[in-house]
Amino acid sequence: MKLTIRFDIGYGPATITTTLATLVAWERKFKMKTGDLAENFDMEDMAFMAWHAAKIQTEHGQSIPVEFDSFVNKLVDIEIVNSDSGKVTPVEVSDTH
Repeated sequence: MKLTIRFDIGYGPATITTTLATLVAWERKFKMKTGDLAENFDMEDMAFMAWHAAKIQTEHGQSIPVEFDSFVNKLVDIEIVNSDSGKVTPVEVSDTH
């Protein structure tokens, strides 16, 4: 399963695609299986996947915080733009304050 996620941490939008390494890291952190995503996908899951993949995929040209919570604190927008499994419902959150 691959997810394409667009996020903005204050430098403008960037897009990443999850990898097997991201999914394994997510499974380890949350003690869940990727098959559970269709029923239990929340904002923290999406933010974690974006953060993990963005640390590995540097072509987006943004400085990604080392700590996950720092990444979350900087998020102003995040959304799934594509899912190859068709099981995860697109979600968009914008911080407008």
